[in-house]
Amino acid sequence: MDKIEALLGSRISEARMAMGFSEKQLAQRLGLKEQTIEKWESGEKTPRANKLHQMAGVLGVPIVWLMGGAETPPIVEAPSFNETDGLEDKLSKAEALINELSFLLTDIRASTRRVQRDIDAG
Repeated sequence: MDKIEALLGSRISEARMAMGFSEKQLAQRLGLKEQTIEKWESGEKTPRANKLHQMAGVLGVPIVWLMGGAETPPIVEAPSFNETDGLEDKLSKAEALINELSFLLTDIRASTRRVQRDIDAG
């Protein structure tokens, strides 16, 4: 194991713990076995580029940092209440649109049947 593999492994471990994930939880999120995460963190193996990219997203850190870039990782912050309120608002709007769309579909369906009956009767 060289310095780069050791640094990558320690950064994976540091970011994983900052997110509050166990090795098993990270493995599940990446669709891997827990042993794979253990090998990456120990420096025994290194992740492929696609898994490194996926892992950076799951852990909320830049790939460059994982690979030994900047000295400090970005701070992982929990969503604020403002963010969750915004998401609730969007969800409410989406539900209202779905209800409106459902009403419109029912109305179109009824109109189509009425027109078809008129055609058949005529």
